[in-house]
Amino acid sequence: MEAVGAASGELWLHLIGLALESPADADELVARLRRLDAAELRRHLVGAHVPAWRTAVGPERLERAAAGDPEAAAEILADECYYGGQARNALERLLPLPAEETKRAVLDVVAQFASEVLPGRADLTRLRAVVEADRAKLVHDDPEASVAAVTGGYAYEREPELRRVVLVPQLAAPPWLLLLQHDDARVIGYPARVEDDPDRLVRLGRALSDEKRVEILRHLAGGEATLNELTARTGLAKSTVHHHLAQLREVGLVGIRGNARGYWYPLSADGADAGVELVRAALTPPADTRG
Repeated sequence: MEAVGAASGELWLHLIGLALESPADADELVARLRRLDAAELRRHLVGAHVPAWRTAVGPERLERAAAGDPEAAAEILADECYYGGQARNALERLLPLPAEETKRAVLDVVAQFASEVLPGRADLTRLRAVVEADRAKLVHDDPEASVAAVTGGYAYEREPELRRVVLVPQLAAPPWLLLLQHDDARVIGYPARVEDDPDRLVRLGRALSDEKRVEILRHLAGGEATLNELTARTGLAKSTVHHHLAQLREVGLVGIRGNARGYWYPLSADGADAGVELVRAALTPPADTRG
Protein backbone atom coordinates (compact mmCIF):
# COMPACT_ATOMS: atom_id res chain seq x y z
CA MET A 1 0.00 0.00 0.00
CA GLU A 2 2.88 2.37 0.71
CA ALA A 3 3.92 2.20 -2.95
CA VAL A 4 0.41 3.18 -4.05
CA GLY A 5 -0.55 5.54 -1.24
CA ALA A 6 -2.15 4.85 2.11
CA ALA A 7 -5.08 7.19 1.32
CA SER A 8 -5.67 5.83 -2.19
CA GLY A 9 -9.15 4.46 -1.45
CA GLU A 10 -10.89 5.94 -4.50
CA LEU A 11 -8.39 4.22 -6.78
CA TRP A 12 -9.56 0.71 -5.97
CA LEU A 13 -13.17 1.39 -6.98
CA HIS A 14 -11.99 1.62 -10.59
CA LEU A 15 -10.97 -2.03 -10.55
CA ILE A 16 -14.62 -3.00 -10.10
CA GLY A 17 -15.01 -2.27 -13.80
CA LEU A 18 -12.71 -5.18 -14.57
CA ALA A 19 -14.93 -7.49 -12.54
CA LEU A 20 -18.01 -6.20 -14.41
CA GLU A 21 -16.41 -6.97 -17.76
CA SER A 22 -15.67 -10.54 -16.73
CA PRO A 23 -17.33 -11.65 -13.47
CA ALA A 24 -14.86 -13.60 -11.38
CA ASP A 25 -13.93 -14.63 -7.89
CA ALA A 26 -10.91 -13.05 -6.24
CA ASP A 27 -8.34 -15.51 -7.62
CA GLU A 28 -9.68 -15.19 -11.16
CA LEU A 29 -9.64 -11.40 -10.88
CA VAL A 30 -5.98 -11.47 -9.81
CA ALA A 31 -5.19 -13.76 -12.74
CA ARG A 32 -6.93 -11.37 -15.10
CA LEU A 33 -4.95 -8.46 -13.69
CA ARG A 34 -1.73 -10.38 -14.35
CA ARG A 35 -2.74 -10.86 -18.00
CA LEU A 36 -4.01 -7.31 -18.50
CA ASP A 37 -1.90 -4.99 -20.59
CA ALA A 38 -0.21 -2.48 -18.25
CA ALA A 39 -1.24 0.49 -20.39
CA GLU A 40 -4.89 -0.62 -20.28
CA LEU A 41 -4.74 -0.97 -16.50
CA ARG A 42 -3.58 2.66 -16.29
CA ARG A 43 -6.53 3.66 -18.50
CA HIS A 44 -8.85 1.99 -15.98
CA LEU A 45 -7.17 3.71 -13.05
CA VAL A 46 -7.36 7.24 -14.48
CA GLY A 47 -11.03 6.72 -15.33
CA ALA A 48 -10.92 6.44 -19.12
CA HIS A 49 -13.93 4.10 -18.74
CA VAL A 50 -15.83 6.52 -16.47
CA PRO A 51 -18.23 8.86 -18.31
CA ALA A 52 -18.22 11.41 -15.46
CA TRP A 53 -14.42 11.74 -15.47
CA ARG A 54 -14.31 11.98 -19.27
CA THR A 55 -16.80 14.86 -19.01
CA ALA A 56 -14.99 16.53 -16.10
CA VAL A 57 -11.47 16.68 -17.54
CA GLY A 58 -11.80 15.53 -21.14
CA PRO A 59 -11.08 12.11 -22.68
CA GLU A 60 -7.98 13.29 -24.51
CA ARG A 61 -6.40 14.56 -21.29
CA LEU A 62 -7.17 11.29 -19.53
CA GLU A 63 -5.58 9.29 -22.32
CA ARG A 64 -2.44 11.46 -22.22
CA ALA A 65 -2.18 11.10 -18.44
CA ALA A 66 -2.59 7.34 -18.71
CA ALA A 67 0.18 7.27 -21.31
CA GLY A 68 2.55 9.08 -18.95
CA ASP A 69 2.31 12.72 -20.07
CA PRO A 70 3.42 14.71 -16.97
CA GLU A 71 1.60 17.89 -18.06
CA ALA A 72 -1.72 16.07 -18.44
CA ALA A 73 -1.13 14.28 -15.13
CA ALA A 74 -0.59 17.60 -13.33
CA GLU A 75 -3.75 19.04 -14.88
CA ILE A 76 -6.02 16.19 -13.80
CA LEU A 77 -4.52 16.03 -10.30
CA ALA A 78 -5.32 19.72 -9.85
CA ASP A 79 -8.97 19.37 -10.94
CA GLU A 80 -11.26 19.57 -7.88
CA CYS A 81 -14.15 17.72 -9.56
CA TYR A 82 -12.10 14.84 -10.93
CA TYR A 83 -11.96 11.71 -8.76
CA GLY A 84 -14.32 13.32 -6.27
CA GLY A 85 -11.53 15.67 -5.16
CA GLN A 86 -9.35 12.69 -4.14
CA ALA A 87 -7.13 12.51 -7.23
CA ARG A 88 -3.90 13.40 -5.45
CA ASN A 89 -4.41 10.79 -2.74
CA ALA A 90 -5.29 8.14 -5.30
CA LEU A 91 -2.98 8.81 -8.24
CA GLU A 92 -0.10 11.09 -7.28
CA ARG A 93 2.33 8.22 -6.65
CA LEU A 94 1.27 6.10 -9.61
CA LEU A 95 1.08 8.56 -12.49
CA PRO A 96 4.84 9.32 -12.60
CA LEU A 97 5.64 5.58 -12.81
CA PRO A 98 6.06 3.64 -16.06
CA ALA A 99 3.03 1.51 -16.90
CA GLU A 100 4.68 -1.78 -15.87
CA GLU A 101 5.65 -0.37 -12.46
CA THR A 102 2.10 0.91 -11.96
CA LYS A 103 0.76 -2.54 -12.73
CA ARG A 104 3.23 -4.20 -10.35
CA ALA A 105 2.35 -1.87 -7.47
CA VAL A 106 -1.41 -2.37 -7.90
CA LEU A 107 -1.15 -6.11 -8.49
CA ASP A 108 0.96 -6.59 -5.35
CA VAL A 109 -1.79 -5.07 -3.20
CA VAL A 110 -4.67 -6.94 -4.84
CA ALA A 111 -2.85 -10.28 -4.84
CA GLN A 112 -1.89 -9.98 -1.17
CA PHE A 113 -5.45 -8.97 -0.24
CA ALA A 114 -6.85 -11.97 -2.12
CA SER A 115 -4.43 -14.42 -0.51
CA GLU A 116 -4.24 -13.10 3.06
CA VAL A 117 -7.44 -11.19 3.82
CA LEU A 118 -10.30 -12.87 1.97
CA PRO A 119 -9.77 -16.60 2.72
CA GLY A 120 -11.80 -17.85 5.64
CA ARG A 121 -13.80 -14.66 6.02
CA ALA A 122 -17.02 -15.72 7.75
CA ASP A 123 -18.73 -12.50 6.74
CA LEU A 124 -18.60 -13.55 3.07
CA THR A 125 -21.29 -16.10 3.94
CA ARG A 126 -23.30 -13.28 5.47
CA LEU A 127 -22.77 -11.22 2.33
CA ARG A 128 -24.21 -13.97 0.14
CA ALA A 129 -27.24 -14.10 2.44
CA VAL A 130 -27.69 -10.34 2.05
CA VAL A 131 -27.60 -10.72 -1.74
CA GLU A 132 -30.38 -13.30 -1.67
CA ALA A 133 -32.50 -11.27 0.77
CA ASP A 134 -32.09 -8.11 -1.27
CA ARG A 135 -33.14 -9.81 -4.51
CA ALA A 136 -36.62 -10.10 -2.98
CA LYS A 137 -36.76 -6.30 -2.62
CA LEU A 138 -36.30 -5.61 -6.34
CA VAL A 139 -39.26 -4.08 -8.16
CA HIS A 140 -38.67 -5.10 -11.75
CA ASP A 141 -40.96 -2.52 -13.33
CA ASP A 142 -39.58 0.32 -11.20
CA PRO A 143 -35.75 0.48 -11.12
CA GLU A 144 -35.66 3.62 -8.98
CA ALA A 145 -37.83 1.95 -6.33
CA SER A 146 -35.52 -1.08 -6.40
CA VAL A 147 -32.45 1.07 -5.77
CA ALA A 148 -34.15 2.91 -2.91
CA ALA A 149 -35.37 -0.32 -1.29
CA VAL A 150 -32.02 -2.09 -1.42
CA THR A 151 -29.76 0.85 -0.52
CA GLY A 152 -31.81 2.18 2.36
CA GLY A 153 -33.26 5.21 0.61
CA TYR A 154 -30.86 6.39 -2.11
CA ALA A 155 -33.09 8.19 -4.65
CA TYR A 156 -31.05 7.49 -7.76
CA GLU A 157 -31.88 9.67 -10.75
CA ARG A 158 -31.32 8.04 -14.12
CA GLU A 159 -28.33 9.08 -16.21
CA PRO A 160 -29.12 9.01 -19.94
CA GLU A 161 -25.61 7.88 -20.89
CA LEU A 162 -25.92 4.75 -18.74
CA ARG A 163 -28.17 1.81 -19.61
CA ARG A 164 -27.88 -0.36 -16.49
CA VAL A 165 -27.48 -0.21 -12.73
CA VAL A 166 -25.45 -2.79 -10.81
CA LEU A 167 -26.19 -3.11 -7.09
CA VAL A 168 -23.32 -4.46 -4.98
CA PRO A 169 -23.70 -5.00 -1.22
CA GLN A 170 -20.39 -4.26 0.49
CA LEU A 171 -18.82 -4.81 3.89
CA ALA A 172 -15.71 -2.75 3.16
CA ALA A 173 -16.84 0.76 4.01
CA PRO A 174 -20.12 1.04 5.91
CA PRO A 175 -21.98 3.36 6.22
CA TRP A 176 -20.77 4.80 2.92
CA LEU A 177 -22.38 4.43 -0.47
CA LEU A 178 -19.62 3.65 -2.99
CA LEU A 179 -20.76 5.19 -6.28
CA LEU A 180 -18.97 4.72 -9.57
CA GLN A 181 -19.50 4.42 -13.30
CA HIS A 182 -17.99 2.01 -15.78
CA ASP A 183 -18.73 2.47 -19.47
CA ASP A 184 -22.54 2.05 -19.65
CA ALA A 185 -23.08 0.97 -16.02
CA ARG A 186 -23.80 2.80 -12.78
CA VAL A 187 -22.42 0.73 -9.91
CA ILE A 188 -23.83 1.33 -6.43
CA GLY A 189 -21.91 -0.31 -3.61
CA TYR A 190 -24.26 -0.11 -0.64
CA PRO A 191 -23.68 -1.22 2.98
CA ALA A 192 -24.86 -4.76 3.58
CA ARG A 193 -27.54 -4.38 6.23
CA VAL A 194 -28.72 -6.77 8.91
CA GLU A 195 -32.46 -6.70 9.56
CA ASP A 196 -33.56 -6.08 13.16
CA ASP A 197 -30.15 -4.71 14.12
CA PRO A 198 -30.06 -4.73 17.96
CA ASP A 199 -27.57 -1.85 17.99
CA ARG A 200 -29.81 0.48 15.99
CA LEU A 201 -30.89 2.53 19.01
CA VAL A 202 -27.27 2.90 20.11
CA ARG A 203 -26.30 4.09 16.63
CA LEU A 204 -29.17 6.57 16.63
CA GLY A 205 -28.02 7.99 19.94
CA ARG A 206 -24.45 8.17 18.71
CA ALA A 207 -25.52 9.99 15.54
CA LEU A 208 -27.40 12.61 17.59
CA SER A 209 -24.65 13.04 20.18
CA ASP A 210 -22.56 15.33 17.98
CA GLU A 211 -23.59 18.99 17.95
CA LYS A 212 -22.39 19.48 14.38
CA ARG A 213 -24.62 16.67 13.16
CA VAL A 214 -27.54 18.28 14.98
CA GLU A 215 -26.61 21.57 13.30
CA ILE A 216 -26.70 19.86 9.90
CA LEU A 217 -30.16 18.47 10.66
CA ARG A 218 -31.36 21.98 11.52
CA HIS A 219 -29.99 23.31 8.24
CA LEU A 220 -31.77 20.54 6.33
CA ALA A 221 -35.01 21.32 8.13
CA GLY A 222 -35.13 24.37 5.85
CA GLY A 223 -34.82 22.23 2.72
CA GLU A 224 -32.44 19.81 1.04
CA ALA A 225 -28.87 20.94 0.38
CA THR A 226 -25.73 19.88 -1.45
CA LEU A 227 -22.47 18.94 0.23
CA ASN A 228 -20.93 22.27 -0.83
CA GLU A 229 -23.86 24.22 0.60
CA LEU A 230 -23.64 22.43 3.94
CA THR A 231 -19.89 22.95 3.99
CA ALA A 232 -20.39 26.70 3.55
CA ARG A 233 -23.14 26.85 6.19
CA THR A 234 -21.26 24.88 8.86
CA GLY A 235 -17.73 26.14 8.20
CA LEU A 236 -16.44 22.57 8.36
CA ALA A 237 -14.19 20.82 5.87
CA LYS A 238 -16.03 19.09 3.05
CA SER A 239 -14.68 15.69 4.12
CA THR A 240 -15.96 16.29 7.67
CA VAL A 241 -19.45 17.20 6.48
CA HIS A 242 -19.44 14.15 4.23
CA HIS A 243 -18.58 11.99 7.24
CA HIS A 244 -21.39 13.53 9.32
CA LEU A 245 -23.89 12.98 6.51
CA ALA A 246 -22.88 9.35 6.27
CA GLN A 247 -23.57 8.88 9.99
CA LEU A 248 -26.97 10.55 9.68
CA ARG A 249 -27.83 8.52 6.59
CA GLU A 250 -26.92 5.28 8.34
CA VAL A 251 -29.62 5.80 10.97
CA GLY A 252 -32.17 6.99 8.41
CA LEU A 253 -32.40 10.65 9.41
CA VAL A 254 -31.03 11.98 6.12
CA GLY A 255 -31.53 10.75 2.57
CA ILE A 256 -29.62 11.27 -0.66
CA ARG A 257 -30.79 11.82 -4.22
CA GLY A 258 -29.08 12.51 -7.52
CA ASN A 259 -26.28 11.13 -9.67
CA ALA A 260 -22.86 12.16 -11.01
CA ARG A 261 -24.30 15.52 -12.06
CA GLY A 262 -25.00 16.39 -8.45
CA TYR A 263 -26.17 15.01 -5.10
CA TRP A 264 -28.66 16.54 -2.67
CA TYR A 265 -29.33 15.62 0.95
CA PRO A 266 -32.91 15.92 2.28
CA LEU A 267 -34.24 15.15 5.72
CA SER A 268 -36.05 11.82 5.92
CA ALA A 269 -39.45 12.19 7.58
CA ASP A 270 -39.92 8.42 7.59
CA GLY A 271 -36.53 7.98 9.23
CA ALA A 272 -37.34 10.51 11.91
CA ASP A 273 -40.66 8.80 12.65
CA ALA A 274 -38.89 5.43 12.84
CA GLY A 275 -36.36 6.92 15.25
CA VAL A 276 -39.12 8.23 17.52
CA GLU A 277 -40.78 4.81 17.52
CA LEU A 278 -37.47 3.17 18.32
CA VAL A 279 -36.99 5.37 21.37
CA ARG A 280 -40.61 4.91 22.45
CA ALA A 281 -40.29 1.13 22.19
CA ALA A 282 -37.10 1.17 24.26
CA LEU A 283 -38.83 3.17 27.00
CA THR A 284 -41.98 1.07 27.10
CA PRO A 285 -41.82 -1.83 29.58
CA PRO A 286 -43.17 -5.23 28.55
CA ALA A 287 -46.86 -5.65 29.29
CA ASP A 288 -46.28 -8.31 31.94
CA THR A 289 -44.07 -5.98 34.03
CA ARG A 290 -46.46 -3.03 34.25
CA GLY A 291 -47.96 -2.36 37.65
